[in-house]
Amino acid sequence: MKKYLFLLFLIFMMTGCGNSQKLTCTFDDESDEIKKYSKIEIKVKDDRVADMKFTVDMIFPDEYQNQLLDIANSVRSSKPYMKVSLIDGGIRLVTDDDRDSFIGIKMNQKITYGEIKGMLELQDYVCK
Repeated sequence: MKKYLFLLFLIFMMTGCGNSQKLTCTFDDESDEIKKYSKIEIKVKDDRVADMKFTVDMIFPDEYQNQLLDIANSVRSSKPYMKVSLIDGGIRLVTDDDRDSFIGIKMNQKITYGEIKGMLELQDYVCK
């Protein structure tokens, strides 16, 4: 009997408990000749936000290409929580968060996958 209980315990630990889903939403925008490609990845576990990652690629027009390093350094100094890197034609901003909020949803807040998806789609994100 103990052998079977141990086996059930191992299966439970390997498969995890609770319901976990990952939502990925994107939004593309162009303003002031800067193209922005945003992607939000949210992990929802047991109707609570478990993890979020927000990535924005900003592509600048030709006249700004020689200023990309200065722009990246400015963002680094003003927003130290963001990871900033140079990409082809622009910069990439990445915010990982497993403690707080950067899209108006607090970490560990009780909210369903569907509610988050609906909220982001109201803001013109395309979710899958």
